[in-house]
Formats: sequence, C-alpha cells, structure tokens
Amino acid sequence: MCPDLRWSRHRRGGHQRPRPDASRPDEHRTPPTRRSADSSTSATDARSTRPARAQTPAAALRPSSSSPARATAPTTGCRSWTRTTHAHDAPGDDLPWRNTGVERSSDSVFDQVSRFTRVCTYDRPDVRVKGPDVSTPRPQPHSIDADVNDLGAMLTALGEPGPYVLVAHSYGGLIATLYARTHPQNIAGLVMVDAVTERMAEVAGAEAVKKWDASNAQTSPESREGVHILDAFRKINAAAPAPAPAVPAVVLSADKPWRTDLLPPEAKKGEQVTFEDWLASQQRLAESLGAREHITNTDSGHDIYLYQPRLVDAICDVVAATSSPPAS
Repeated sequence: MCPDLRWSRHRRGGHQRPRPDASRPDEHRTPPTRRSADSSTSATDARSTRPARAQTPAAALRPSSSSPARATAPTTGCRSWTRTTHAHDAPGDDLPWRNTGVERSSDSVFDQVSRFTRVCTYDRPDVRVKGPDVSTPRPQPHSIDADVNDLGAMLTALGEPGPYVLVAHSYGGLIATLYARTHPQNIAGLVMVDAVTERMAEVAGAEAVKKWDASNAQTSPESREGVHILDAFRKINAAAPAPAPAVPAVVLSADKPWRTDLLPPEAKKGEQVTFEDWLASQQRLAESLGAREHITNTDSGHDIYLYQPRLVDAICDVVAATSSPPAS
C-alpha cells in the first residue's frame, strides 16, 4: 500500500510557515560564522532543521557568480536532524511508525546547504498542530491551487529575484511540478526527493490510485491536512502538454520498501498502490524531466533527507549548474 503522504507530518516537528500576509517569509540570514567559502557543494533542501514532515518544496535562491553565497536559517532556530546509524539496518522504512530514530547533526541537509547559499523553507497550513508555532489553519481537504499560490507568495515575500531551485519531497513534488509548469520563468532547477508524480496514474491501477487519493483527503485531529491527489494530477496534465521547464533536474528515490506489514487489516483491503508502482513512477518522473541523474541506490526510506543527508551533493550539483556560464 502506498504510504499516506502526510505520515511524517504529525510524527515530527517542523518550521513555522510564513503567513500569506507576512512582510517576509520565516527566514533570515545567518551570522557570518555560518558562511563557508566552499562552493564545490551548492544545493538546497531545508526541511531537515528538525525531524519534520517534508512534503513542502523548499526554495533555494541560486547563488550569484559574482558575490558570496548567503545562507539563511528559520527563526525557530537551526536545529538539525538525521536518522541514527542503526536504523539503516532495518529492512524496510519504519521511520513513519516510530517517534525515535533521529538525532541532531551538523551534517543535516539544511545545515550543509545553508553554508553556501540562501535557503528558505515553510510549512503548509495545518501541518503543525502542536507546539508554539502552530501553522495557519484552513478548510480541509484542499486543492493544490492553494499550495501553489502559497509557494508563489513565499517567493515574492523573499524580496529576492529568481529564478529559484525548488527542492520537493513527497506531496511537495506535485506542488513544485505545477508551479514549474505555470511559472517556468521562475525556475532555475528542480530536485525531486522521493516526490509524488502525476506519472503514478500511468503505472498503478485506477482503483488503487482512487483509493490512495481518498486516504490522503481524510483528516483527523492529529493529521489535519487533507490533499486531493487526483485533482492535482489533472491540473498538472492540463497546465502544459509537454514537460516544463527544461532546467537541470535530479531525482532521488527511496529503496527501502514501505512497512505494509504494520498496517491494520482494513487498510490492506482491495487494490493498492504498491512500492513497485512507486519505483516505476519515479523512473517516469526522471525521464519526463530529462533528469541529469536519477539516484536510486539511497539506502533510504521515504524521508531520504533524514536517512542520507550526504545526498545533498545531488542538490548541490543542480544549484552549481544554474550558476555556471553557458558553454561557448
């Protein structure tokens, strides 16, 4: 069974989402001591500052070729997390089922990226339901249009011109895809981290996808956000007849299968989206983007940024490609 795309959201904390009317997003420049002269790595996936749900695309500003890269950290603090070493020995992805197995680390993706470029991350409404910085509520379930509008508002609030590199995980892949197709002039590169793709409808059975869509639209006090997957597929397919934009892209895919053995019996009934379907959709995503690389040997579950933060190198390559002058 394909996982609920919001699993990790209520298992772990996240960053405060900038309100739509905020004068600037929830980020600021780090002190000079956080900067690094090492420009050999350049990328962004800012969701690892805490063990957080990671379905939201993170926007990284493309480093300028004429000025030092700038880093940012969320106002909630630059606490960084990765998966503990022993967890890699698990045969499947059991992180969504436990509240342990992560630890603070200066090697997290956010920490690494923020040393050479400016990074901004945000929470979607209703993804933080506890703590001092509960995210903005809104009627649920909601359509992808609201998420794309929020992403656009955040990029505008940054006050820095694009184009941008978007790094998206899980459901965030659909947001990044639709934004890229409707605002291609704002996109310098894409990094898809085990991201959902509309190509799933091409490889999985119709009933399985319909059931998956229904499960992700459901809400509860612990999981307040509901998303319409099939509606997102339709809107992406209607936005552009061909893959767009033609920018540097990398796709990273999990290789630890879902722990379907831990699901309740009622969740296993009927046709299901399988892990094999997921891998097939990831391959089609890479092909549709013309990805410069599709990294499949990740030794990771769905939250790749927690399992293997060193895979930030793939993200760095995309940012570096956007900063390089065109070949003569």
